Amino acid sequence: MPWVGVAEEVGEDRVREALASLGLEVTRVQGLLELETSRGWLKFRVYEVRGSVEGVAQVLAENLGAAAFESGPHLVLGEVSARLWDEGARVVFPDGYSEVIPLFTYDGFLDVRMPTRRVSGASATMVIGGRTYELPLRYSDLVEIYAMGEKAVEKVEKAASVYGLEKVISREALEELRRRRGEVLVEVDYESGLVMIREGARLRVVSLAKYFVELARRSDHERLKELWEKAPEASKEQLRRALEEEYAAAKLVGDDKRVKAVREAAEKLGLPLREPH
Repeated sequence: MPWVGVAEEVGEDRVREALASLGLEVTRVQGLLELETSRGWLKFRVYEVRGSVEGVAQVLAENLGAAAFESGPHLVLGEVSARLWDEGARVVFPDGYSEVIPLFTYDGFLDVRMPTRRVSGASATMVIGGRTYELPLRYSDLVEIYAMGEKAVEKVEKAASVYGLEKVISREALEELRRRRGEVLVEVDYESGLVMIREGARLRVVSLAKYFVELARRSDHERLKELWEKAPEASKEQLRRALEEEYAAAKLVGDDKRVKAVREAAEKLGLPLREPH
């Protein structure tokens, strides 16, 4: 939606009336935004509107006797096809002087919308998995993003490397991640056959069969038995085959330690292992 901003000293009722006379419908009042103009920093109350805003700032500045700005599709600065552009705002003063300043930088590669240095009071946003998150991310946001999979996590990591860690992840979230470092959380999705393993601030996603074999290798019989008992019958045959393949591979390379670990795991589960030919 396009934005219209009017100097904060102008009453909201006057602004709404002026916008209505121009055929614009106010859908939301965004609050205060401070912009750095050639005449200094100015505070504007921002209105999200429905309709075309081209030329509106000049009319408002004349009629209300106060600075106003407009921001919409006609003020895209740069090539959208390049997937990196700025959205500008045309600021108009009552004496007719006007200038265009960049409000936000849009990064189409990472789906980031970042305020420029000439704006104060605006939040950065990032789209991940079809959802828009306000930056910097909170810890609860990171938990949701981790659940989306490795690609979503990589997107956050790339944004942090480009824009700076403090702009992408909040200090509170970083402190919580540090506090939880070493904590391992495992979420198993039997339907998709995937396992999400969150180890502190890192996340990895592996197949159910691979995780099953990992547990056998490290003799984690308690988790192995729990995974087996909760697995639906359709998954158990796949898990049994994965264990047999691991047993055969370990025997083939002469890895006695792996052979022993897999055999013991199979015994704990009551699964007979066929000897490889």
